[in-house]
Amino acid sequence: MRNCPVDDFTLRPVTYEGVTIDTCPHCSGVWLDAGELQSIQSAQASDFRGVPTGGAMDTVSAAEGMAKAKSEMPRSCVVCNAGLEKKEYAFTSQIIIDQCPNGHGMWLDKDELARLEMFYEDQEDLDKILASMEEEDKAAGGLFAKLAAFLRAT
Repeated sequence: MRNCPVDDFTLRPVTYEGVTIDTCPHCSGVWLDAGELQSIQSAQASDFRGVPTGGAMDTVSAAEGMAKAKSEMPRSCVVCNAGLEKKEYAFTSQIIIDQCPNGHGMWLDKDELARLEMFYEDQEDLDKILASMEEEDKAAGGLFAKLAAFLRAT
């Protein structure tokens, strides 16, 4: 039996986007075993594109959320009980995840899974736009291709 690393409630299995994940009935946090986030992102049963996010204030809210997440009490892996390591997902998402140092999975607080899916879809859209622009740029001498490569590297 797995318990929530935040409030020690028993986690309940639920199916989300075709993947069985563990959720806390009290705090609405989610435990994802290794590979489950990738499976959810691949399935994309829900499309978060066009979901209102609040515009510029979202960046401020995300920064506040990151500061709060960094000050939370230490949490333990629901599988091996090792201390979870806090890190920003993909270095630019503004979403702090708690990850097992032994590779068992990750803990996501309430709404962080949906925010990760929005981030993933935004990145996919950006990649498609850049690829399309690169194709058009070939006829113009390749200046954009150099700029796109630079942007991807940063």
